[in-house]
Amino acid sequence: MEKLLREKKLSDYKWIDPKEIVVAQWVRVKCYFGCSDYGLGSCPPNTPSVSECERFFKEYKSALLIKLNKFAGKDAYPSNWSREMTNKLLSVERAVFLMNHPKVFLLNHTCCTLCRECSGNRLDCHDKRNERPSPESFAVDVYQTVQNAGMKINVVANDPGDMNRIAILLIE
Repeated sequence: MEKLLREKKLSDYKWIDPKEIVVAQWVRVKCYFGCSDYGLGSCPPNTPSVSECERFFKEYKSALLIKLNKFAGKDAYPSNWSREMTNKLLSVERAVFLMNHPKVFLLNHTCCTLCRECSGNRLDCHDKRNERPSPESFAVDVYQTVQNAGMKINVVANDPGDMNRIAILLIE
């Protein structure tokens, strides 16, 4: 697995026990009252309930926190970079699946950005096969989970500034 991560140039990661993933109701509330992507394809309410998400993580034995870094402006989300990272992460998920880990599942670093034009809902998604939810859409308190794992993560305070995005690869 380490070799695969090196090949994909994913060097900022940490293995954790999925039981260490912090799930919190406040994360779902922030999706509902503060995210412009609420209601889109892989975002709430198109995701399991908070309690179902918590149960879901208990079905896994290991998880990989993958930190992606990008210098960006607050009002200029780097969509092309995000799409590139999503494709890279999906290729890792597929490779791990082919290593005989059929339960592998990616929580993407962002809301789905694969299509340049989003259909606006899960049923009409143009790429259901590759659409993956973000950790936040599964009610993951990303900041607390990352900090508990001993990694650093920052809120973008300067514009432009260093943006940290977290993906989680769940492995049986």
